[in-house]
Amino acid sequence: MTVTTHEDLHSPQMQQDRTPRRATSPWLWVALIVAMFAAALLWLRYSGPDEVAPAPVGERMLPATEQTPVAETAPPAARQATPATSERKAVPAVRNREARPLASNSKPDYPAAALRNGVQGSVIASLDVDTRGNVTNAAIVSRSGKRSRDLDRAVLRTVQNWKFQPAMQDGRAVASVVRVPVDFRTEQR
Repeated sequence: MTVTTHEDLHSPQMQQDRTPRRATSPWLWVALIVAMFAAALLWLRYSGPDEVAPAPVGERMLPATEQTPVAETAPPAARQATPATSERKAVPAVRNREARPLASNSKPDYPAAALRNGVQGSVIASLDVDTRGNVTNAAIVSRSGKRSRDLDRAVLRTVQNWKFQPAMQDGRAVASVVRVPVDFRTEQR
C-alpha cells in the first residue's frame, strides 16, 4: 500500500493522473476544417494572376507578340439609357507589376560585320525606365560567347528607343530597371 502525502497531492504528476481526459468533439474538428477551406477560398479569390512569381528574365523582358485588348466602351446612346441609380461595378485597382515592353518595339538587327565573321553570343542590357515608360539609360551588364562591340552597339542603339508600360506600385507609375536578353545566333538568320 502506498501512502500519499500532502505534497504528493499537489505534484503535477498526481494532478495529471486525477484529471479525466475529455474527447475532442467531432463538431470542433468539422468547424476547423470548414474554416481552413474558407480561408483557402478567400485567398484564391483575392490573389490574382499578377501576384504569382515573375517569369524568368528571358521570358518577361522581350516585347510581347500580341496587343492586349482595349476595353470597349458603350456608345453614347447606351450610356444615357442606363439609369443613374443602377449599381456600377468598381474598377479594380491596378496591381503592382514590372515594366512591360511594348509590342511595337523593334528587335536588334544582327550587325553585318559580325554575321559575316560568324560572331555569335548573348548580350544582356540593363535599362532604366522612367515613369512615362521611356528608357533613360541603357548599359550592357553581361555577355556570353565571343565579345563583340558590334553586338553591344546594335543592342544599345535599338533598346535606347524602346517604349514600355511603366512599372506600377500601389496604383502609381514608378521608375524601374529592366534587364533585356538578346541572342545573336547565325543559324537564326
